[in-house]
Amino acid sequence: MSSPLSVILTQNKLTGENFNDWKKNLLIVLNFEKHSFVLTQPRPPTPAIDAPDRDFVALERWDNSNLSAMCYIRASMSNVLQKQHEEHQTARQIMDNLEEMFGEQTIQAKTDAIKGLMNCRQKVGTPIKEHMMKASYNLNRKEMSLTELMKELQAFENIFKGSGSKAEANVAEPSSPAPNPKRKKEKGKNKGKKPAADAPATKKSTKTKKRKVDPKKVKCFHCGKKGHL
Repeated sequence: MSSPLSVILTQNKLTGENFNDWKKNLLIVLNFEKHSFVLTQPRPPTPAIDAPDRDFVALERWDNSNLSAMCYIRASMSNVLQKQHEEHQTARQIMDNLEEMFGEQTIQAKTDAIKGLMNCRQKVGTPIKEHMMKASYNLNRKEMSLTELMKELQAFENIFKGSGSKAEANVAEPSSPAPNPKRKKEKGKNKGKKPAADAPATKKSTKTKKRKVDPKKVKCFHCGKKGHL
């Protein structure tokens, strides 16, 4: 970059979140170099062979300014963004695409979409259809570009914000337990019968305690004397 102001861009490269500040710095450099007109004016048509010289001069000036502007833009990008914009032929195409990706409205849409995906959890009483479609949407959109993904996500969120009451019919509710026919049948059989009397409680058998006998006080069966058995 030959401009003394180009150091602003080299020190503040575009990363995405700093798009607005980066764009202001870029316009300062392009206005100083007199290249900013290529962002608002289309390329002049190729003049005929017998066209006046001013037409050829205007076309050459536009091409040179467009090339310089593209160099300033690409040199002040991250490597990922440089690779993504290799196929663009004009500085205006690059700026339009960056505006879609990182403009104020797109940033807000991206924030809302990310919040919605982070909070995409099935809760009791919430529509099952909405939850499943959001989960499926998140899993099947991996091959889209960032610009396409942001547009689709925002459109998807707007659909469900406007459908509100229509999805309420698909709310999951806890099912009540089904009646047991066997229990009903048993109740019918026992109808009119008195409940059987409770069986008398069984008494616990008490064991008699054995008394210890002192052999000195017991009389002998043979001789009738105490002191021995």
